[in-house]
Amino acid sequence: MFEQLSKKEQLIYLSGLFEGEGWFGLNKRPNGWTPSASLEVQMSDESVVRLFQKYLGTTKNVAKRKKKYQDHHKDIWRFGIKGYRALQFMEEMLPYLCIRRKEQYYAVVKAIGNGPKNWSPPVSEQTENQTSYVRCTINAC
Repeated sequence: MFEQLSKKEQLIYLSGLFEGEGWFGLNKRPNGWTPSASLEVQMSDESVVRLFQKYLGTTKNVAKRKKKYQDHHKDIWRFGIKGYRALQFMEEMLPYLCIRRKEQYYAVVKAIGNGPKNWSPPVSEQTENQTSYVRCTINAC
């Protein structure tokens, strides 16, 4: 079914899944404060988690949680990406996300923008008639 959808329809579907089962934020690294964007989706249905992997064209980034909290609990599968790739994917999903998720995205972009300047390239490339606000284009904001 997923493969028969257009790329836009696949993105809308994944955005809805992300709304309910996803997380987006900043991670601190143990050796100091270097901002790192992180995006994760967790659920017990491995095939649904792998849709994110398929959409982004990666063969990695899906893992099974090693330990169950209780024996009767289901296995939990996680898809996660970090850094510039996480920002790109969030920006792609922005039009289909709720206000709270958009605010999370802009808070992360702002924190990265205020962090080390050599950490990553701008989230979006600017065109001649676009102005930049905290490392994202006016279209994304």
